Amino acid sequence: MTYDYLSAIVRHKEMISPSMIRIVLKDGDLHRFESTGYGDEFIWLSFPVAGSTDEKGRYYTVRNWCHESKELTVDFVKHETGIATHWARQVDVGDNIRLLKPRSRFAPPEKTDYIILIADITGLPAVGRVLEELPKGFKAIVHVEVPCEADKQEIATQGDVHIVWHCCHGLRDDRKGYTELPRIAAEIKELPEGLGYIYIAGEARAASACRKHFRDVLGFDKKRIDAVGYWIEGQARV
Repeated sequence: MTYDYLSAIVRHKEMISPSMIRIVLKDGDLHRFESTGYGDEFIWLSFPVAGSTDEKGRYYTVRNWCHESKELTVDFVKHETGIATHWARQVDVGDNIRLLKPRSRFAPPEKTDYIILIADITGLPAVGRVLEELPKGFKAIVHVEVPCEADKQEIATQGDVHIVWHCCHGLRDDRKGYTELPRIAAEIKELPEGLGYIYIAGEARAASACRKHFRDVLGFDKKRIDAVGYWIEGQARV
């Protein structure tokens, strides 16, 4: 199968928090980039393998796409290991990368009165973009799990947003695993009135457990829930 890769050039790089690296891509073939228009859209980035002509790909969220300037922003979580983390740490302005056209999962039904967003830090780029693109006054309840206080982000939005930051992501001496998303979801006992939509992004099994809580415990319509596994506990990010 032949894939239509787009080339892009790194034009900006910065650490926006202790756990997040922001890369801005521009030029190359980005004049051909066509956004899905959804806040969680993700692209396949093809990373070069050191000492080889091979490449390995990973899906990453488009944190921002500026149609006017043709600039594409991607935020990378700074993991301990992994080809994407290595690339983001080592890449320089002027370096090239290839990507494939975007896809998306965030899809609130046409009649939706509010949204609930549940995410660990890997889903934060999608959460940030969704909130920035909310219509004025639209209600959103948001829970984001990050490693530390310094990883919280200021997110500009016109929506009626209530966001709770949970600084508990990562390995801890007092528990197993990296994430407490199921506990965070389980602490939600009531839902707003009206028709809602719930978007969950994080570790695959944790996202599934969150979905089960809303569906089975709170009786929320399963057709109005999207639970997306961004990563799998115990699977190396190679």
